[in-house]
Amino acid sequence: MDKKLTAFVDGSFEPSLGKYAYGCVILEPDGNETSLSGSGNDPEVANIRNVAGEMLGAMNAVKWAKGHGYTELEICYDYMGIEMWATGGWKAKNRYTQGYADYMRKAGQQVKLSFKKIAAHTGDKYNEMADKLAKSALRA
Repeated sequence: MDKKLTAFVDGSFEPSLGKYAYGCVILEPDGNETSLSGSGNDPEVANIRNVAGEMLGAMNAVKWAKGHGYTELEICYDYMGIEMWATGGWKAKNRYTQGYADYMRKAGQQVKLSFKKIAAHTGDKYNEMADKLAKSALRA
């Protein structure tokens, strides 16, 4: 059985609500698609705007993969920090990006992580779905 999963993640932010959100579309090898989304409104985390949602999307994709027995996960993203903080390519400078980097490094010991940059708003079906999920989660 193929245990590699693909997840498309995106984040959104609404200043008037002080709310950030994520959307995630998970593609299983058998063709099943799972949509995840959620939001938060911690004022300190909201300072990093949609990046907070992007990080939540990636972490929730990892959590889902581990919970469903997957051993490999490719995370497709449109914000470079998702990969760079997780791999140590960028220095995580605040406690939120540091927490994300720590979570992803620890998760990488259980699930083999890989990353793929997707250009934002270029019509990629699953990236657009993740974006819509994130925007919808702002209103939930």
